[in-house]
Amino acid sequence: MSLLRKLRIKRSHDMGQSKQTPYGAVPVEEINSNPRPSSEFQYYTTIELPEIDEQKPQPQPLRLSQLDRISRLIWDLVLAIVASLFTVFGIWVSCIDGKPAGPDSIGAKLFEVSQYAPTVFPVLFAAIAGSSIKSIASWRIQSTGGATIGLVEQCLGSQTITGAILTQIRLRAVNFVAVFTVFLWCLSPLGSQASLRVISIVPSYPGNPVELTTLNTFTPYQYGYGQGVTEAITSVANPMTASLSAASLLAARNQDLWGNIRFPVIENLENNNTGWINVPQNDNLTYASLVGVPVIGLPSSGNTSFTLPGSYLSISCPVLDTIHSLNFTNFTGPDAPSPGNGDDCSWTSAWGGHQFQLAISEPCSNSLNASKTRTRNARKLIWESWDRGYAGPAEHRSPITRAICDISTTYVDSNLTCERLDGSQSTNTCNLSSARRSVDESHFHKNWTIFDVNLLGDHKLPIRYNKGFLYILTTMFPYAEQNGGLEPLIGYFIDPYHAVGNFFGENLMSPETTTPKVFGTRLSQLFNSVLYLGISPSAFTGSVNMTEITRNASPLKDTPVKFTAKNTHLQNIVRCNRPWLAVLIISSVVIFCFALVGAYLHIVTIAPDLLGSISVALLQNKTEGIVGSSTWSSDEWSKNMRDTKLWLGDVQPEADVGCLALTTVAQDVPPGSIKGRLYH
Repeated sequence: MSLLRKLRIKRSHDMGQSKQTPYGAVPVEEINSNPRPSSEFQYYTTIELPEIDEQKPQPQPLRLSQLDRISRLIWDLVLAIVASLFTVFGIWVSCIDGKPAGPDSIGAKLFEVSQYAPTVFPVLFAAIAGSSIKSIASWRIQSTGGATIGLVEQCLGSQTITGAILTQIRLRAVNFVAVFTVFLWCLSPLGSQASLRVISIVPSYPGNPVELTTLNTFTPYQYGYGQGVTEAITSVANPMTASLSAASLLAARNQDLWGNIRFPVIENLENNNTGWINVPQNDNLTYASLVGVPVIGLPSSGNTSFTLPGSYLSISCPVLDTIHSLNFTNFTGPDAPSPGNGDDCSWTSAWGGHQFQLAISEPCSNSLNASKTRTRNARKLIWESWDRGYAGPAEHRSPITRAICDISTTYVDSNLTCERLDGSQSTNTCNLSSARRSVDESHFHKNWTIFDVNLLGDHKLPIRYNKGFLYILTTMFPYAEQNGGLEPLIGYFIDPYHAVGNFFGENLMSPETTTPKVFGTRLSQLFNSVLYLGISPSAFTGSVNMTEITRNASPLKDTPVKFTAKNTHLQNIVRCNRPWLAVLIISSVVIFCFALVGAYLHIVTIAPDLLGSISVALLQNKTEGIVGSSTWSSDEWSKNMRDTKLWLGDVQPEADVGCLALTTVAQDVPPGSIKGRLYH
């Protein structure tokens, strides 16, 4: 609204003459109703002063409002704190390096956080770096020293990673600012990748030693005489029958029906190799027995690796032929053949019904006791069976298949790894990786077998002790012959996978149709199966009490064998990548410091910030001495004038109210040097 000030001016003049009023004021009538004497007239005039525009900004000091200052400071500090969390993250990962990473562990949670970090880090980096670089230009241009056009252009053009590189190329700038800004922005992708790669979760297999127990397989058959022979009919014969029936199932397995470990036939693997031999991982591996050896004490979880020692009978049959005779050889008569090995003079024999006969040679005297300091010649074993499984009338009797074999002992070591899925014995899964002949020099000579160590205290057992073993082997299937079938033991030589209950009729093949090597291997498998079960049937079939076995150990029943294994557990652990950790810490520390620098510059910079905005064109300026061409692009202006200094200064320092403008005059006063000055 206009302010009217009425000034009453008394002036004498001629009534007929009129004068021009100052400021263009218009004469008005006299306010007083009573006229003065005609000799003197009084005129009253009103002068209108210039109107004050309330919409025009009023002069004010340079200062930020308390709210703006605090809110900006809080925002900068929040960014700085978030940046510092990446350093904390990296140090935390370093502290838990090698620790387990379970589902709810700190390592698992940090790994999950790392999956989001590559998204957060570059956004945070751009927010801090872009703002802080611009604040440097805004602060520098209003400082006493001013800022060159090149510096301002480098700062304003380097608010992104691409801009930081292209700006230096456009300006042909090779200086500290160029190198620093490019290096700074290179930390963004590096820090992003470092936040992801600094932590990883990898599988680990920490190992602990454990003590395992097995049975000494160089232990004599326990049911060779007296009541033991009768007991073996159920305790030994039943699991043996089950194993024969499951021969096809066991063909490709290194474990028997009860999860016991089966030894490979090392003779089939050797090829002028006396060390460890890799076991083929296919179905062609031949095992020494249908029954394996129990391993007691396997941990309830993890993988357990160990070397299992053991031994088995090895039977080689250099003679496998057919003889024409009306009857089997009488090994108990005076005309019995001599073993011919120089150490044995008699035989222990047994008949398998009327279809086959087995005989094992016996030493000439009781003085031939097993000793680790002496050797002996190999025992002899003779097999005889009718070609067609039965004798028949004398005039039509078939030939007899005869095998003359040597018996020896093979000591073997097997490398295995067993995994137990839970605490039950039946879930052991063991893999055989390699085997070798044992290098333990404490073993007996190979020609000493378990038939030679039948000692109980200081007393030699009767020679007929081995007859109990042959008896259970030959009478295992008492009804097969009565039902017109072939004895399963004979059938095992012909077809081991269908030995039980599948051989009937007269057109039966002879064991002689196999090779001597195959015949000897299959015969040793039958022998070893019965001999293993004869050590302790309950131990081999799973109901074992090792405390009782150890307590009852004797020269006849050897102490169980203890050995050390390594138990490993699959465990996920945290791994810290040290080089990426260094990159992450450097990147996060640099951006943290840069955030603090930006916060400080935002506080000390009190002049208005128009850089980087078209609003700078509306700002008054006093840029003297600038010579250029109107045809230049913005890049050419920046490049050609990059050394020209600019100030955001007070271009009216002598006036009561200052004026901020861009200036090239060094004498113009920077706004920060005068406190409390008003500016318009």
